Amino acid sequence: AKQQSTSRWRIVAGIAATIGIGALAWPGSHGLLRASAAEAVEEFALKPCLCVFDIDRTLTGKQGWAEKCPENLEVDGVQDTAYGQGTLLLSDFAQNMCHTFCSHCYHGIVTAGQASGDGSGERAEILRRLGGTKHTRSDWWQDVAFNPDAEVRSSLVLQAKDGMKQEAVKSMLKWWKSDQHVDIKYEDVHFFDDVRANVEGFQGTGFNARQISCDVRGVVEWDGMFDGQVGGCGATVPEVVADKGVKLC
Repeated sequence: AKQQSTSRWRIVAGIAATIGIGALAWPGSHGLLRASAAEAVEEFALKPCLCVFDIDRTLTGKQGWAEKCPENLEVDGVQDTAYGQGTLLLSDFAQNMCHTFCSHCYHGIVTAGQASGDGSGERAEILRRLGGTKHTRSDWWQDVAFNPDAEVRSSLVLQAKDGMKQEAVKSMLKWWKSDQHVDIKYEDVHFFDDVRANVEGFQGTGFNARQISCDVRGVVEWDGMFDGQVGGCGATVPEVVADKGVKLC
């Protein structure tokens, strides 16, 4: 019985480490697992959740807008080639993911961009901010070449077609179940994107989706495109909530 209890505790501790609860006291020692933490561990084990993010103007802000977006963080020496290009500017949320409900979920990326290409500093920084492979279970950035019918075989998806990102998320869930043995229900998936059409595409799917960067929108990027259509500072911590349904700005 003692051996079974020890094994069970190790499993709980492993789950707790995955979702970022931190060190847990061994039962019978000078402390016990707090009720709130224990509940989080149990819920994660029995009903895992998945937070999926766009990158450009969701996890990032407009390059050069450090003063306009004071909560954002410019990462010296790391280039962001999206839109008008420039130095990577992390959004408020990208820096503080651990302070949202997503810290207790697995993480994925579905973006139309390329995150500055193979081996880029941006990809490395984004993966680090996601919590690494502990939360993503993959470090392979899969380019689906704007094909909504592509079979997703990673949690990190590039060049997903705008307006059809829900299809990439559906395929990703199959990968989580078949390859990672994590069965995530549609109702426990939360998608975040700055572009209205990308969020609208999730209507009627059973997924939850929310448009972010609502207070600060982007300006014209090039060739007169994207004025007000994309985010400015990116996602903020208060915008990343576990509300059910599809929410627009």
